[in-house]
Amino acid sequence: MPTAEKEQIVAALEERLKRSQGFVLTNFEGLTASEMSALRRELRQKGLEYLVVKNALAQIAVQRLGVTNVESYFRGPTGLCIGYDDGIAAFKAAQELTKKYEKYKIKGGVLEGRAVSAQEALELAKLPGRHELLGMVVGALQAPIQQMVGTLNALLQNFVSVLDEVRKKRESQ
Repeated sequence: MPTAEKEQIVAALEERLKRSQGFVLTNFEGLTASEMSALRRELRQKGLEYLVVKNALAQIAVQRLGVTNVESYFRGPTGLCIGYDDGIAAFKAAQELTKKYEKYKIKGGVLEGRAVSAQEALELAKLPGRHELLGMVVGALQAPIQQMVGTLNALLQNFVSVLDEVRKKRESQ
């Protein structure tokens, strides 16, 4: 393959990785073609992309991003599970797939420009995703507002009750 063609591959991969929030490096050795197709389909449904890469070219692309300590992850067959909107989603999906496909293994990953080991990747998979965290924040912000509305509503109900009692007392006189 000519050097110019390899440079184009590296540049395209670098662009994809630059846009991503996080990606997981995986070993897919031993998976059948139908299992790989199913794996890719599952990841696509979750908004993730899965690429099988050449180690040398992918390593160059990752190094150009300034990520260090990932050299050991580029041994054997390597696939990249890339999350563009939510980096944690890539880690969660990869972890789920290790349970479904016995031969699918996590080598490590990169989250927001920082290399993570396979063990750290498993820990990251346990964290809530971006959407769950946003839901938690909204819920935390919403609770005090709901309490204030309830308190104001109770005050208004009490005020209306007092006015009604005053009206009844005046009518009876």
